[in-house]
Amino acid sequence: MWSNRKEKRKALKKLKRKERRKEIAEKERLEEEARLNDPEEERKRILLEQQEAERIERDRIAFEEREKAWIIKQQQQRDLEEEQQQLSQRDLEQHESELEEEEEEDVDDDDDGRPEIIWLGNEIIIQKKNPNPLLLLHNHNHHHHHHHHQEQHEHHDNRPTSNPFPPESPSQPLHNVAQQPPNFGTELDKAHCPFHLKTAACRFGDRCSRVHFYPDKSCTLLIKNMYNGPGLAWEQDEGLEAVAQSWLEEL
Repeated sequence: MWSNRKEKRKALKKLKRKERRKEIAEKERLEEEARLNDPEEERKRILLEQQEAERIERDRIAFEEREKAWIIKQQQQRDLEEEQQQLSQRDLEQHESELEEEEEEDVDDDDDGRPEIIWLGNEIIIQKKNPNPLLLLHNHNHHHHHHHHQEQHEHHDNRPTSNPFPPESPSQPLHNVAQQPPNFGTELDKAHCPFHLKTAACRFGDRCSRVHFYPDKSCTLLIKNMYNGPGLAWEQDEGLEAVAQSWLEEL
């Protein structure tokens, strides 16, 4: 019986809440109808709609102006880049034309007076060829004095421009080696020891894989144990750094 009364009270409370909600909804509906039918409320509503439309129009105009300014800026930037590209292309073409002119002048100079290397015994002689006759005639007509000075200068250039090789050795004469191709004594010469040719000594000694020439006389001052010694067999590269103390100890 107690449970029956409790359920009835619960259903009654639920029904009262439902009726209260209906009353509130009806009251709100009536107030909204009254507000819509009120002329003052209608005027406020129309004014709000106009203000909203004006705000939307202002935003649209501002957006179009910003877009137009961005397009103009991009167009100006493209025009500037094209102008810079044209200037760079013009400078590049001018530089290439100058290089071509310089190359043509170099070719003309080479054709007129390219030096000739002559291997004569144990001496190297560098001799310049005679200039172009047309160029000489032109220079003679306009620069007679300069042409005379140039002939004297070429006469001096016909002399040897390098020191002779060391004196010949009976065992391995340099005269025979000098008759070999012009790569002798240069960086392209892989058969002869360039260090021994320059200093008449090599720190590898007999272990060197290249050919050594031993002249009877040498203009190089040789110091005892300069390129070989008891420590080079087991020392690293830093042992090659010579100091005064080590020289005194070894001498």
